[in-house]
Amino acid sequence: MTHLKYIFLCFLYLAGNPTAYSGDFAKEKNRGFDPFFSEFHTDSIHRLNFRYADKERGMRPWIAPALLITTGTALHFMPDVKQQFRGFAQEHFPYRGNLDDYAQYAPAAAVYSLHALGIKGKNNFGNLTAIVLKSFVLNAVITTGVKYSVDEERPGGDSHSFPSGHTSKAFTLAHVMHKEYGEKNIWFSIGAYSCAAAVGVMRVAKDAHWISDVLAGAGTGILSTELVYLTHQYKWDNEHIRRLDIFPFQTRNQKGLTLVYTF
Repeated sequence: MTHLKYIFLCFLYLAGNPTAYSGDFAKEKNRGFDPFFSEFHTDSIHRLNFRYADKERGMRPWIAPALLITTGTALHFMPDVKQQFRGFAQEHFPYRGNLDDYAQYAPAAAVYSLHALGIKGKNNFGNLTAIVLKSFVLNAVITTGVKYSVDEERPGGDSHSFPSGHTSKAFTLAHVMHKEYGEKNIWFSIGAYSCAAAVGVMRVAKDAHWISDVLAGAGTGILSTELVYLTHQYKWDNEHIRRLDIFPFQTRNQKGLTLVYTF
């Protein structure tokens, strides 16, 4: 029995040959076993095969994000400490530029530049892109959810300060660089984390965030990427990419693109 499952951005469509039960299949179905759903259950959507690259390291990959999030959360409830750090930053290194808006994406640009130059990381282009997108989306969901739940006032008076979105995105992408290229040369990791840390410093110096926001954002970014590497199925090789089709559609006055993946 052959089943084709197509995933669309706009809708989900399932198609397949009609299911015919006879002989042993009919007996199995009468006993409560359905061969179709058994086959469907073995699909990767329903089965998580962890291929965690750092499994042998135990809990060590989780220490840094745990410490950053815990410290940032603790400082969140220390307004005097936050004000003191804010005063020090505004007195000694105030900043009013827009470099932080672009630097947050620098680690991703570096990863793809290295890949384009033939310096390959752990994953091919398909899996790398899937990991980057999933990490970015997961981080956005977590950060935005916490921002609106806490609704902390920013130093400058605006809302949704905790945690820092710029910093979390920068560390999300910096951790991708670390995972992909850190074992090749430690300076790749140092450069990526330094860039992400600079974004956090600029956010505080710009009076856009408290120090607690930046620390929690850094931990959230690392945590998001680590979770994606833990659960990624590593299926986006060239064979699977060839199964992905992109074609335009038009419905009356609406136009767009549809992504179709054939399983």
